[in-house]
Amino acid sequence: MTVKNKQQIRRRLVSEIDQLLYHRGFHAMSFADIARQCGVSKGNLYYYFKTKEELLQAVITFRVEQMKLMLLDWEQEFASPIDRLKRYAKIAEVEADNAVHYGCPMGSLNTELAKVEPELQKVARLQMDVFKQWLKQQFKQLGAGANSQYLAMSLMAKTQGIVIMAQAYQDKKFILKELKQVFMWLDKQAD
Repeated sequence: MTVKNKQQIRRRLVSEIDQLLYHRGFHAMSFADIARQCGVSKGNLYYYFKTKEELLQAVITFRVEQMKLMLLDWEQEFASPIDRLKRYAKIAEVEADNAVHYGCPMGSLNTELAKVEPELQKVARLQMDVFKQWLKQQFKQLGAGANSQYLAMSLMAKTQGIVIMAQAYQDKKFILKELKQVFMWLDKQAD
């Protein structure tokens, strides 16, 4: 097997494990579950990932890469920072079906790991750091200056809270209603 084939297989495994991690959670999935989901033997899975922690690191790296590509696309697609900030907030709407059932992939994982594995939670937080830094830049472009980091975290808190409540009450409409409030808040930041 060539190096390129190994990389492709590993990437496919990480993509499938990412979905299992999102749907089941880190602690609820075993190597047997992962192998079954991916259609490989446990031995083959161990060839690519020696521990669940290594597997988690691979998923986080994969997610961060995907997020950075998405943010680059948004930079091209949306001319103004306010439109980019609104697009970020719309993730909750676009992913509403999944959010109601599974929560936010970043938020759920960070909450789960913070309870019993704070060192792994620091790794998982890298996802939030990517968004926080990007959002901070958007607010800076709006002229928020030193307040940019606070506004970035505030926007993240608003969207995470919306998803938590929508999941708790299995209410997809709640997401749409609350996003209207977020958009109005964003418009005020642009004034």
